[in-house]
Amino acid sequence: MKRGAHKPPKAQTSESNQSKAMPERQAPELQTLELKQSVEWLRKAVSKIKELNIVASPENYSLWYDYFSGRKPDLTVALNRHLKGKLPFTAEENRVLYERFFGSGPDHQLTEIRNAIRSLIELLCGHLSELDQGMEGYEQVLKSYEERLQLDPDMDTLNQLVSSLVSETQKSRASQKQAQKNISALNDEIKEMQQCLEKLSEEALEDALTGVANRRAFDRELEKVINSKSIQKQAEHCLLLLDIDRFKLVNDKHGHLVGDRVLRFVAQMIKKSVKGGDFVARFGGEEFAVIFPNTNCQGGLTVANTIIRAVANQKLTLNKQGLSLGKVTLSGGVSFIREGDTANSLIERADQCLYQAKSNGRNAVVGEPESSL
Repeated sequence: MKRGAHKPPKAQTSESNQSKAMPERQAPELQTLELKQSVEWLRKAVSKIKELNIVASPENYSLWYDYFSGRKPDLTVALNRHLKGKLPFTAEENRVLYERFFGSGPDHQLTEIRNAIRSLIELLCGHLSELDQGMEGYEQVLKSYEERLQLDPDMDTLNQLVSSLVSETQKSRASQKQAQKNISALNDEIKEMQQCLEKLSEEALEDALTGVANRRAFDRELEKVINSKSIQKQAEHCLLLLDIDRFKLVNDKHGHLVGDRVLRFVAQMIKKSVKGGDFVARFGGEEFAVIFPNTNCQGGLTVANTIIRAVANQKLTLNKQGLSLGKVTLSGGVSFIREGDTANSLIERADQCLYQAKSNGRNAVVGEPESSL
């Protein structure tokens, strides 16, 4: 079968399926309860990440957020085993755990965590306001004593007033001191949550597995290039779609961990083969995309062929003993921005060229005919 011209990313598909499975509306009381639970899970996750000195990445937030939610029993078992054995949570181990329990990382997971962070920030700001208002009680006490003093009390009553005033002042001082500590702690927590929210927003544009841009970032960049006012002539910007040949066989024969290594290898080889202004992204699954700004027809094909040769000339090993995985090859299709193009039309033409490269025997790149421009 011919490959689809525009395959949706797995994250978007998961989010879509998730939303269909959930009711359209929820009672306010249920929403409030779920929000409180989310905030509590998030607080525990942040605390555990700090305690274990783990990188505060979206993937690790997802792992520990779901650990405390208890929604994935197998994840809980795996992390408890790690904790009891006092094993280090290295970057590689975190990645393996994330891939095992979350796969490509559904967007709804990060959305839920972001919402919990925003709610926690609002909650903390509310606590700060309450602490500031706590001094109003002491002011009321002082006013009441001032009114009683205006009544010219006798000596005994005056002594009682003074004793009470000293006592109230000591209480207020202790309360104020504690309030200042609470305010400082809340400010620190708010700052930490804001940084966490910024980090999640930034890294949500990066593919967790390969380190290149993800599909969301690609879509934004492509729209920006297409809509750019700098397009003054045809074929000034190019799009390259790349697909790893027979990637399913690698996963079936060697397992998904080896497949992940291949994906990371290909991503790094692509990045090494392009220049600074080019935009590399994981398009979805075993597909990658490269946007070549200000690059003509021949330039795009030249770089595409350079990438394909660079990958094909490398041989990967499976283990320390040097067992060979063999040669990894890519097929590619290049399209060029025309006047009136949309993201879909540009991707569709690149995809058709990619399909032609596959039909021609793979390990090759096919460009859009210049006559069609």
